Amino acid sequence: MPIQQDNIEETLFFSQLLKQTSAIELLKQVLMHSHHAVVVTDADRENGYRIVYANKKFCTHTGYELAELVGNSPAILQGPKSNKSVIAKLSDALERNGFFYGSSINYRKDGSMYPVEWNISAIRNEQGEVTHYISMQKDLTNLRRLAEQIQESTEVFKKFYFKISHNQAFVGPEARRQRDRGKIASEAIELFDETLEELKKNEKLLNGNLRSEAANDLFDDAFFDMGPDDLGAFSSKLQKEAESASEFWLECPIEGDDVACLLEAVEEVDAEVSLIQANGYSQQRIELIVKLYKELANSLYFCVEFNDGALLIDEVAECLTAHLHDKDIPVEMLVMFNKDLFVWIKEVFESKECDNIYSGETNTIAAGRQLIAMLKMSE
Repeated sequence: MPIQQDNIEETLFFSQLLKQTSAIELLKQVLMHSHHAVVVTDADRENGYRIVYANKKFCTHTGYELAELVGNSPAILQGPKSNKSVIAKLSDALERNGFFYGSSINYRKDGSMYPVEWNISAIRNEQGEVTHYISMQKDLTNLRRLAEQIQESTEVFKKFYFKISHNQAFVGPEARRQRDRGKIASEAIELFDETLEELKKNEKLLNGNLRSEAANDLFDDAFFDMGPDDLGAFSSKLQKEAESASEFWLECPIEGDDVACLLEAVEEVDAEVSLIQANGYSQQRIELIVKLYKELANSLYFCVEFNDGALLIDEVAECLTAHLHDKDIPVEMLVMFNKDLFVWIKEVFESKECDNIYSGETNTIAAGRQLIAMLKMSE
């Protein structure tokens, strides 16, 4: 493959380097002193891309000596929890694009696991033929440990916030009414409201299903998908065992006043959505629906069983806010989402007769994702 025009400048600078040292010596120094683990393989797909070189950092990460690695496929680093779905995409992506980026769980020689991200690039000869692949790898153990610590601290602070925020004399319903009447300063309540919004924003970032596109740019998707049974440090609580409403209410997880507010809000929002369905778009009604969804999300947020549902409802509210002036809001999708939400809340918190409290939440989350996707398509 001829040298492309946009590579000429790099080639010229590289030629200046070669005046001071040989290409082999330069390559050796780069590979040996890299802070990243580096491995070079042949381009033989049929034989699993056999290793021809690995630097000292790579050997340290894996526990293998260089002589043990050479001639073997990097597949020797795979195991039960390695992300097979990512690895399956590797060969086709390399042949199509000449590079690949991903992450998985690797296994050291002693059998211990470690999370790793890696990028692979093709090495071509002067005729443009791929002769080898080079991969730079990074051990994510420390980063993942930090992520888990952040998640744990978020949970601790959330519990602390819940206890303080339910101090009725301080920020309870009566205190809010007093504030609305101008009898007490609003700073405390506003501070708690702002804190709650920040908590939810952070948890959406930690939640693999609600990260924004900007967050995905910051935390690449692959990092959150280490393996088929391992959703990573930032995962949501997707795997929940079935639990009946009667079992759920044995522990009285939500106070009576909160349940009353929850049911009142869901009935009010259902009425508003029905009016929009009958009469068409109304910015005033959408604003009220957003406010009610926020109240529902805030009430559910501190019920750990429904944390995912609460965050999804809050995200729907955020998306609706961003489209307040959009008269083409997908009303039918909004109606479907609200119907699933209404049924879920009523079955769990009013009739208390459902066989699985999570089935309604699952339906609501699925409908909410569809609504969010439709809203974002119009951006």
